[in-house]
Amino acid sequence: MLRRIVLAVAIAAIAACGDPNTGVGIEVIEGHVVRVIAAGDHDGAKFQRLAVQLDGSLYRGETVELEWDGRRALNENGFLSPGDRVLLTLSREGNTRTYTISEIVRLPSLWPFVVLLAIALVAVGRWKGVASLAGLGASIAVFLLAVLPAVRSGNDPLLATLVGSIGVLVVAVFVVHGFNQKSVAALLGTLGALVLVLVLAAVAVSVARITGLGTEDAIFVFVGTAGKVDMPRLVLAGVVVGSLGALVDMAVGQASTVFELSATSDVHGRALYLSALNVGRDHIGSLVNTLALAYFGGALPLIVLVSLGFQPLSVSINSEEITQSVMAVLIASIGLVLCVPLTTAIATYLADRSPRS
Repeated sequence: MLRRIVLAVAIAAIAACGDPNTGVGIEVIEGHVVRVIAAGDHDGAKFQRLAVQLDGSLYRGETVELEWDGRRALNENGFLSPGDRVLLTLSREGNTRTYTISEIVRLPSLWPFVVLLAIALVAVGRWKGVASLAGLGASIAVFLLAVLPAVRSGNDPLLATLVGSIGVLVVAVFVVHGFNQKSVAALLGTLGALVLVLVLAAVAVSVARITGLGTEDAIFVFVGTAGKVDMPRLVLAGVVVGSLGALVDMAVGQASTVFELSATSDVHGRALYLSALNVGRDHIGSLVNTLALAYFGGALPLIVLVSLGFQPLSVSINSEEITQSVMAVLIASIGLVLCVPLTTAIATYLADRSPRS
């Protein structure tokens, strides 16, 4: 049954993606580098002159000479070698065809790590590992097949994300941990903490005057959808998604602690609650630190840019990019902290009313 679910999710996700080389008004063709004709510096900027063979379209097999430079060729990781696969953008003017290297094909290089993750999960987690893979696949499918299409079509991004997040929660908790009272406690605790995160994030976005247009990517989304996407609500949706994984982790850990203590000792009621809460306090510090490092790790280039001092520090630290990152860390951390007593209370209530072995 599990195999059928995973296979169905994979097929649906692939079918939903459509042609990966299709864009709005853009024709993209795959190709590969045949040889490097020349390489050097042009006015201080590195460049390569390449012979690239087309691997798609009606002109398959044709070789064209192209220049590769700009921000993606600034260091050796951006240099191309014979055999490297690239994506070419085709533009036409009359009967003249012009090709430009748009991007390097990078995703296939990550497949060994995907396989390694699957092997590690199955080897260490056994059936729990298989279930976690199924949960991961289903979670990704929910966002690809439900949330993204809804946001792209102009629907409320926050509502779509909340509905999708609840779906992800149900799958992640019940598929991985089974349908039992421990899972119910973890699910209810996560949902309660998620509501708190959403309320606090909404207040923070309003008070901090967050427009959702603080980055180039956000501006492209706004322009590309002709202003149909409510950008502040998209920021709220991002905070919800960014907090979700840590909240689930915390809630499952607390629920497991309560039921384990209940099954292996004679404590119950207030004593059970306080014992599990002590474990949660230890978990809080490490998980909040992990969450902050994850957020700031993603914003590291921006932090380095601020440190270079191209703008006055007062301007840089008040920029929307920095403020939004700090806000996300603070709100998610508050949600994590409050998730501990909430989930512990729910799990204690259910454990005291469940039959003991």
